[in-house]
Amino acid sequence: MDVPGHGTVEGEWDLRGAIGPYLGNFDFAGKRVLDVGAASGILSFYIEQQGAEVVSFDLSDEFDWDIVPFRSNDFRASRKDRRAHLRRINNGYWFCHKAFGSRAQMVNGIVYDIPEAIGPVDVAVFGSILLHLRDPFMALENGSRLAQEAMIVADVSPYGRLGSRILNRPRFMPKADRPDWITDGWFRLPPLLVIEYLKILGFPNTSLSWGNYRHRDRKVPIYTVVARR
Repeated sequence: MDVPGHGTVEGEWDLRGAIGPYLGNFDFAGKRVLDVGAASGILSFYIEQQGAEVVSFDLSDEFDWDIVPFRSNDFRASRKDRRAHLRRINNGYWFCHKAFGSRAQMVNGIVYDIPEAIGPVDVAVFGSILLHLRDPFMALENGSRLAQEAMIVADVSPYGRLGSRILNRPRFMPKADRPDWITDGWFRLPPLLVIEYLKILGFPNTSLSWGNYRHRDRKVPIYTVVARR
């Protein structure tokens, strides 16, 4: 992120100059938007700059990440490490919130129980969060209860652009013989499956787009589904 008054802060992902396409080039002006899994707030602050009222939603260090419970791993140590990681993410959000002069609201909680007290929003955004969830459909269902107009989902398909045209099966990410590999990811969901989820939840009008986004030293293809009521 390029943080006003502080310069560029390095991270694993670099969406600078490409956030519009990443969010399906949606027109956020005048909308109330729920940014689910806001992390350091890069999407929240961008959406706010487009003229939206934003509610950021994410875990705090009072909640637990969906850690894959490998029996051979030290779950207590993993839980402690993840909560410390969440504390750093939350601190980063508020640091950037002040630097950007943001008015976005932050609500902390778990994605399977998004508070109805947030109230109706026009749009719910899920930016590369579903792969980290044990129950991605329940997360979308929770967001859909508040979203009056649209849902935007960006994620990584297990099949790439070509295979994603015809394949709709999810891919389970953890490997039983690799407890040291993926411990914070669950499913790679192809766009056809996400579209089916969103249609079930009452968003039948969908569009699909793709972009290549920088992750460390390589470009990763990510799809974006914009689904409307």
